[in-house]
Amino acid sequence: MSGVPAVEPDAPPPPSLWHHRDFTRYWVGESAARFGAQITALALPLLAVVELDATPGQAGLLNGAQFVPYLLLTLFAGVWVDRMRPRPFLILTNAARALLLTLVPVLFWLDALSMPGLYVTGFVVGSLAVLYDLSSSTCLPALVGKERLAEANSRVQGSGSVARIAGPGLGGLLVQAIAVPATLVASAGIHVLAALSLLLVRAEEPERRTAASKPMLKEIAGALRFVAHNPYLRVSAFRAGFNNLFFMAMQTVLPLFVLRELGQSTGTLGLVLATGAVGSLIGAVLAVSVAKRYGTGRAIVIGFGAGSFAQALTPVAGGPTAAVLAVLLGSFLLGGIGTTIGNVHLATLTQTVTPPHMLGRTNAALRFLTWGTMPVGALLGGWLGELIGLRATLVITAAGFTVSLVLIAFSPVGRLRELPEEARWDG
Repeated sequence: MSGVPAVEPDAPPPPSLWHHRDFTRYWVGESAARFGAQITALALPLLAVVELDATPGQAGLLNGAQFVPYLLLTLFAGVWVDRMRPRPFLILTNAARALLLTLVPVLFWLDALSMPGLYVTGFVVGSLAVLYDLSSSTCLPALVGKERLAEANSRVQGSGSVARIAGPGLGGLLVQAIAVPATLVASAGIHVLAALSLLLVRAEEPERRTAASKPMLKEIAGALRFVAHNPYLRVSAFRAGFNNLFFMAMQTVLPLFVLRELGQSTGTLGLVLATGAVGSLIGAVLAVSVAKRYGTGRAIVIGFGAGSFAQALTPVAGGPTAAVLAVLLGSFLLGGIGTTIGNVHLATLTQTVTPPHMLGRTNAALRFLTWGTMPVGALLGGWLGELIGLRATLVITAAGFTVSLVLIAFSPVGRLRELPEEARWDG
């Protein structure tokens, strides 16, 4: 014996998540659901603007109707998700959206569709999205384990970001090819694919509470207190709510700005939006390495900083079509990269600091606080668009994005070098 201690061989790297069958099936279903939702988010307003001749104010009401459920239902839905298994919610909400999105074009073809009918459709679509989003974010940690959350979130956020950009882009191209009502039928088919893929996930879900351990309102209040007391979640919620107010205002006027003020076609709008998909893929690939080099907090600030700068480019667009495309394509490419990097690490931060039994309620509280500003933003965008014009409205939304960046850059989140431990909470 030489007395020299044996050197332990390096552990082999874990297999790729693409070899994890249940994660791959979940990812396919999740990606399809996000694409379907984003195509719908473009097609419903276009149906209103192109086929029903909606005004900017009516477009704002329609967009707002889709996000009102985040104010009315989110907190209650979070408790339901914590008490029951989330996967049945994922399957059933996709099936219900497929049915609804088939019904709307049928009503249009029968000449029985009106703006009030679209408002109701938007509200129901938003309600189903609330249940789906909370169930999806609660399902992932149990499926892959906390040690692989950043990698899993990178892939889920990557495909989600691609869907947020390429989905409306694909929707715009479909509108040109087969018209708006048929595009909604195509979206319904995508939701059917999502439901079928999620049905194939075989992993056992953790046991959920079959009965309420506390009254529902007390559990909701506890989740809100948890977010308010945790320095990372508190800052993230405030920043995201402020940012989403201006994001929804921008989303409301953007189609009108491109189609009417810049004189471009729906195909051009689709191309501009689809360009961000390339940026989203780049951001998803870079997210983990950026955090390793600069730390989690700086990665979030770098990502959202790039996204804020990109939004400031949009109102500059004008002139010949080539100049319009150069500005808008560059804006959405850069925005896709930055926003995806920031979102990957914020999602991982939330899932890391939140106790597993509180994920549904905590995500619900965060969605209530952050997405609840979206109906106001939609109305704000429609109101400002009619009051001061579309381009001036986009200048105001760009300023709002910049302020939201400052909020997180000088916060405890911006100073994080690595992910913190899971928080303890008895409230």
